[in-house]
Amino acid sequence: MNRSISIILKECENSINYTFKNKDYLLEALTHRTYANEKSNNMKYNQRLEFLGDSVLSLIINEYLFKTYENYEEGILSRFKSSLVSRDSLADISRSLNLGNYILLGRGEEASGGRYRANMLEDLFEAIVGAIYLDSGFDSVKNFILNIYDNRLKQLNINTFDKDYKTMFQEIIQKKYKVNPTYNTIEYDNNFSFKSEVLVSNKLYGTGFANNKKEAEINAAKDALEKINNKG
Repeated sequence: MNRSISIILKECENSINYTFKNKDYLLEALTHRTYANEKSNNMKYNQRLEFLGDSVLSLIINEYLFKTYENYEEGILSRFKSSLVSRDSLADISRSLNLGNYILLGRGEEASGGRYRANMLEDLFEAIVGAIYLDSGFDSVKNFILNIYDNRLKQLNINTFDKDYKTMFQEIIQKKYKVNPTYNTIEYDNNFSFKSEVLVSNKLYGTGFANNKKEAEINAAKDALEKINNKG
């Protein structure tokens, strides 16, 4: 990397649309352990900021989900949150911000293609979140995160979530009632091959139809989740 550190910091600030009051926080966020080890034993690198940023990011996303989806059970909120802060999501965000262009790596890590690996990009974004939090506090980093996540949060919808609805429903029922849901699935001869009913302590929660037993049960669980979330 031929650019000076000051230019890299400035380019990164332009990319994330945030100007640091204390540039040392950004430098630490961009510094990988391999780079620090090559330069100086006393140079700070980003692992501690990753730790902090992970917690800050989780809190902000959890707060948003808690306030936005008041009728959703904890199990579904957890699924939403897990998707939003997954390695793939954070790596995608880093790519959209071109953060891989700014990380400082040791020669070996650079040569092995570490700059654009998903885990590297995930850690880098978390470190920047931690750095912004230290630089200007909770409200500033909250605005930063919600702005970056704006489209992802607007598109969040249980009906477009490619998740295991049976598992989601089971988690909710186990937490609330300490029992497992049961499925009553029969062959059906009206447009679909199977009809499934999901019950909790013999109470009907949802019904699903499909051309195979597995999908009918998944659709029954999805129906139950939608009914739970539309209550009240």
